[in-house]
Amino acid sequence: MNDRGDCDADMIVPESRPVKSAAVLTQEVSGTLVLLRPDDGQYYALDEVGSRVWTLCTGTRSVADLVDTICQEFDAPVERVTGDVMGLLRELADERLVGTTA
Repeated sequence: MNDRGDCDADMIVPESRPVKSAAVLTQEVSGTLVLLRPDDGQYYALDEVGSRVWTLCTGTRSVADLVDTICQEFDAPVERVTGDVMGLLRELADERLVGTTA
């Protein structure tokens, strides 16, 4: 992670510990979590699963831990969840919405 709190999306691996950027504002609107990056006004919408992944990005859990939690809570197969969570985290990292602590 650099001093802006973002990281290269290629740095998101199962051992990574994703953490939300402190600069991002959030608001729930009609069951959708909206993320706002105030520095440029860009906003992003997350569905229920994406919102849960976002909530779990505290810097204390690895990506593998996030996958396990999502599998249990949504009764979904690990292969699919792994791909979806890794893809989402890489997109969030590309957009400077998450970084990693390790």
